[in-house]
Amino acid sequence: MRKFFLAPAALLIALAIMLSGCNLISVDPIMQLNEDRAKLEREYQTVLAEYDGGTVAVKDILLEFYNELSYYYQMSASYGMGFGEEQVESLKQSAVGYALERAAQSKEAEARGITLTEAEIAEIETEAREGYDGSLAGYAQQMDGKTEEVRSAQAAFALYQEGYTYESLSSYLMAQKIAEKLRASTDAEVAEVTDEALQAVYEQQVEDDEAYYASYLDDFESDMTGDTLVTWMPEGFRTVKHILVIPEASALDPYKEKLSQIESFEAELSSLNDDLAAATDDDEAVGDPEAIRAQIAGVEASIADAKAELPALEAACLANVRQKLDDIQEKLDGGEDFMALIDEYGEDPGMKNEPTRTRGYYVSALSTTWDPAFKNAAMLLENVGDVSKPVVGKSGVHIIRYESDVAPGAVPLDQIREALKEETLEKQREEHYTAKLAEWVEALHPVYHYDAWTPNV
Repeated sequence: MRKFFLAPAALLIALAIMLSGCNLISVDPIMQLNEDRAKLEREYQTVLAEYDGGTVAVKDILLEFYNELSYYYQMSASYGMGFGEEQVESLKQSAVGYALERAAQSKEAEARGITLTEAEIAEIETEAREGYDGSLAGYAQQMDGKTEEVRSAQAAFALYQEGYTYESLSSYLMAQKIAEKLRASTDAEVAEVTDEALQAVYEQQVEDDEAYYASYLDDFESDMTGDTLVTWMPEGFRTVKHILVIPEASALDPYKEKLSQIESFEAELSSLNDDLAAATDDDEAVGDPEAIRAQIAGVEASIADAKAELPALEAACLANVRQKLDDIQEKLDGGEDFMALIDEYGEDPGMKNEPTRTRGYYVSALSTTWDPAFKNAAMLLENVGDVSKPVVGKSGVHIIRYESDVAPGAVPLDQIREALKEETLEKQREEHYTAKLAEWVEALHPVYHYDAWTPNV
């Protein structure tokens, strides 16, 4: 079920109702709300699309339109993205499209004899009732009516303005359930992937992965920490696991701050070197080379001074967790299993969760994903099974184990056959359903009237 994000827009409406109440002292508030609702009901009958056998009116898109509007409103506020008339119009047209899809799905489901059972209907009605009543109670608390009855009526009107009623929610959920059943019926039309088809998919994906990861090694490393099905392994990789021990902030933060300072100096140095190159260009010299060289020397000195402070800061981090590190080393010397020690002492969630718990992390000398301290220590290990001394990095103190060498080239099909078959089948079903849905909508011969209604947002 899709979640509804009504708060931002609906709350503004609720506040408007509260403020307007100040001007309605001599008017029965419930009577006024009923009159306002009657006006909206007429507006909500406005037809936005016609199709064979029916129409899509404003009332049919409100729930989804305001749900999407609230979601994107929150996203734009969180990420500072622009959100104006163009985006609102796009959401309106999308909501009309979704309503037409529901109409097409309903017609196709009826043709296939797909219906809801009494138990499914009862479950949906209960879910809709609980959802609506919960929203109504929450909004009623924001209202300023003098009685509970008035506050409840104000809340119901605020929700109605965005198409949120028990009836609309129940209808929407039933349409979603019908769509789920129709999707299952349509998926069954796609045959299992044959060996020949799977081989062709495999060969194409190997070719694609090889080309892509040749340019984006960091994406390979990231993909190997998730659920992406990878068919090509670049050269030079090994897998490692680690026990991460995090010192107290009083010890770790000064170390991290010093690293950040060094990175800032290095960025400045890079920029100055670019300036120097421009200043010494025989064709188009820009700037004073000697002045830039003096700046470079100053920044290089700052970098050297900052790096000279790192050993003491690293020592402070190690001292802060010394007892734990000693306990780990003692158990390692005693032959205790490395994964058992990760479970007992490790503080990296990636070592507790799949797939990285089993796979480990993929690291190479060219890696840019990992903290340089972690990467360098991992690559210094000479043999599979070697374990590093404690290494201080941005995340804390690492004890790293060299797990395996990664064979470069194509991953044998037999190793990923079932996963690739499942992924391919899902993709084929998705493509099939998308194409069928487009056919069903087209068969309705829709005619659009987007300009007939402008949302009041």
